[in-house]
Amino acid sequence: MYRYNLLTVALVAGFLPIAAQAESLQPPPYLMTGANTVTIALEWDETSVKDLVPETLTAAADLSGGINVYYVSDAVGLGVYSSAYAYINVMDPENEGSIARHILGGWYGPDPEVSAAMEKHFGAPVKPGSSVQTSEGDTWVGEGGDDSGSIKIVIEPSDDCAAGGGVLNYLDGDMIRMVIPFIGNFCAGIPVSVDISGPEGSALAQVKVSKMLGGGQLKDGTFAFTR
Repeated sequence: MYRYNLLTVALVAGFLPIAAQAESLQPPPYLMTGANTVTIALEWDETSVKDLVPETLTAAADLSGGINVYYVSDAVGLGVYSSAYAYINVMDPENEGSIARHILGGWYGPDPEVSAAMEKHFGAPVKPGSSVQTSEGDTWVGEGGDDSGSIKIVIEPSDDCAAGGGVLNYLDGDMIRMVIPFIGNFCAGIPVSVDISGPEGSALAQVKVSKMLGGGQLKDGTFAFTR
């Protein structure tokens, strides 16, 4: 069901005529396959994030959010890329009682056109950079950034996996919406640690984690960036 819906979105939106490695900056929609993500859900420290949510948005009452570190093996409309970013959950003004996400900061790349597309078309405050995933003993590590800062998350992975999917909504302060339908195999894990740094004055230099809520991996994912 999820795969059929995602394919329908792709075809209707006109993915097929778009070259996978576009020479010029393509507008969305974009389609990504072979995505592998390590993720941690968390609660942000109130003092550290209270000034980072635009006045047009309202943070979720529990100050929940998360960090995603991922890469894609193939992409249509964008070049192949990797990413690491932090987000906070916000109330979705167009869907009463629903949650959207607001990106606080991060990196997409290493091709600078990827981060440029995210900023231009979705208002995402991200910079050129890249990420990697590695195993360290019994843990799985996702780390990304550039010379000015980084995000590193560590989880204890498991074999408790199940196929699933859904739709995520992201909003910037100008109410530019990014809609992400996705499918993949989610494997639950235990969060171990989070380390975030950024250049002075940036959101990532300011944010602090109050508590970690959960973690895991999304393997062999397929998703789209649409408006």
